[in-house]
Amino acid sequence: MGRSISDIRKTLKLVLAFASALIFAACGNGSSDNESAGQADTDETRSYSVGVVGDVTAEIWEDVATRLEDQGIDLEVVTFSEYSQPNRALEDGELDLNAFQHISFLSAYAKDLGDSQITPIAYTIVSPMCIFAVPEITDVESIPDGVTVAVSNSATNAERAFLGLQDIGLIKLDEEAGFAPTKADVVENTKNINIIEMDPAQIARSLGDADLITIGGDMLMDAGLDPEDAIYTDTDDASNIDPVKKNIIATTKDKLDNPDIQAIVAAYQSDETKTKIEEISGGSSIPIWTAEDNPQADYEKELAEN
Repeated sequence: MGRSISDIRKTLKLVLAFASALIFAACGNGSSDNESAGQADTDETRSYSVGVVGDVTAEIWEDVATRLEDQGIDLEVVTFSEYSQPNRALEDGELDLNAFQHISFLSAYAKDLGDSQITPIAYTIVSPMCIFAVPEITDVESIPDGVTVAVSNSATNAERAFLGLQDIGLIKLDEEAGFAPTKADVVENTKNINIIEMDPAQIARSLGDADLITIGGDMLMDAGLDPEDAIYTDTDDASNIDPVKKNIIATTKDKLDNPDIQAIVAAYQSDETKTKIEEISGGSSIPIWTAEDNPQADYEKELAEN
């Protein structure tokens, strides 16, 4: 018995539908394979951020960031205006690293917080602590009695200032203070100086109101001051600087073994970075890292002793 036109049409529709399904599946599988292959062949860019204080330090890190691009690392440099900000941002997960402080500063921060996850991972630079004077005072020998001296109101930033003031004969410090004196450790005011404590960001602008200012680090660089114009600097031999006064790259403990974090450190601790530091800092920063460094051990020792 012959099939009706209606039956034949139904059969054709089923055949066409089945063929279309096969073609669609084949195309879909081919597309997926190609996409997978493309993803396997293309390295994904990994994004990180580092917090710094000061425009000159930021410029150094921007140079590091450029060199990391070939390794698939996108490093954002975040510039802060105050020393109180980068550790909080790192602790809160807003940053992956920061590079603005020395070990003594981090130790004081950790003790205040009580449970910090931040740890040093590498040394970077040491900045001269310089003493600048008004034009009437041309050298250490010409400092008169009764001068006004501006120092940082942050104890961990002022320690080297007090050591410097002692070194030039303006004060005497309690011997028990060691490398970490404060204003309270001044046991003799040899020349009856007036010590004014102020925010580090204000110190450079205070010269004139103050006869002498003690300044270093990013604030020295950003103020455009030249260490060669200082009447005193404490880094004639940087190898004698106490390790806790060397600046560090810090991260959180959970990122210590991250290969990308290690790559960022390696890119910083390079000859290219040394050249960049010397080129733009004008002597206000001295590269200080060595192959024998152990900043984590230095940090743990500082935490235990103070």
